[in-house]
Amino acid sequence: MSRIMPSSRPSLSFQPSPRPNFPPGALVPDQRPDRALNSVQFAAARDARASGTAQGMTGRQLEVFVAQAVMNAR
Repeated sequence: MSRIMPSSRPSLSFQPSPRPNFPPGALVPDQRPDRALNSVQFAAARDARASGTAQGMTGRQLEVFVAQAVMNAR
């Protein structure tokens, strides 16, 4: 009588790659829509919105462009 060996199992130590932190309402990683912008971030948002609009951006594309500018202005 032959004995059936269990098949090899994948390692349980698999760690998925880290996912960006997107709080509810955020368009870019680490954005905090629940917090007010400081003066530098507000100026960056205003300038980015004007620049994006001049480039013909609208909707979500424009909002992501502005959010990225704000996050880079910290």
